[in-house]
Amino acid sequence: MRFVRLLLLLAFVTACGDRSIVAPEAYGRRPCRPSAALVAMVTVEPFAPRAMRSALVHGANAMTLTVADGPHRRDLQDAMRIAASDISAEQFDSACRLVEIADGALSALPDSAASFPNRVGIRLILALTAQSLTTVIQK
Repeated sequence: MRFVRLLLLLAFVTACGDRSIVAPEAYGRRPCRPSAALVAMVTVEPFAPRAMRSALVHGANAMTLTVADGPHRRDLQDAMRIAASDISAEQFDSACRLVEIADGALSALPDSAASFPNRVGIRLILALTAQSLTTVIQK
């Protein structure tokens, strides 16, 4: 059921193009480049995206439990889980797009004091993943 919802979300995102809050760049022929704002959040030595797989899974499972329940939370969870599996399969362009979708879904979630630490942690996971994808995609 979640897979069907994610496919519907991706179809909607593709139709909306750049107007969607969860899809800064529509799927197209251009290779994905992580957003500069997300990449600029962290400065680290280059590392392999595969190192972020377990962090993405943890962020999608345990860390999202405190954020508001609803469609944006499910979008965030699904995008992070699929990005982790795409990184394992070395499908970096798809993983890049899913990190951008997850960042948009996280931004759309309401702020609350209880979820603040986990939202910051998830944003850090997404920023580190974007940073690692940048080094691989530029090759």
